[in-house]
Amino acid sequence: MDKTVIIQPESGLQYDWKAIAADPSGKHEPQKDVIAYKAYYINKIAQVRTRGQEPVLVSLPIIDENRFFASITRGFTMQERANLLYWLGGKTERLRNMQDVYNIALFRLAAQQCVHIIDITTPMLSNPHYDELLEQDGVTLSSSGEQLLSSHIRLGLLAG
Repeated sequence: MDKTVIIQPESGLQYDWKAIAADPSGKHEPQKDVIAYKAYYINKIAQVRTRGQEPVLVSLPIIDENRFFASITRGFTMQERANLLYWLGGKTERLRNMQDVYNIALFRLAAQQCVHIIDITTPMLSNPHYDELLEQDGVTLSSSGEQLLSSHIRLGLLAG
């Protein structure tokens, strides 16, 4: 059976950061919450299966929360940065935790849907120089990160 790799490049880190910085005590939702995120995958899995192919998911890459924070606050005033950090509970680590929520949901969905998932998160975390796998924005894969992704997809397709 032919396999189709399903990759969703974004996660729950799609917020209106400027609005949060302007009103850190307000209620702010991601552009795609976990329910919508899972619905996207369920729909894609069904489409692939309808074509008689086997869907294969790919876990989310890691992020560098400090570089990502610097990237999303570029052009912000000191007060806006402080407000955003307040909304994050005082720690940029919360950005990584938010990414993890979506990644865990993806692994659970793969198990529920009986779909193979290629784990790229673990090899990224296992790399002592994982920061080199990401561009300066802290979320985009660098050429080294893209190579790691490609090689693990190839290996995962062969193993799965």
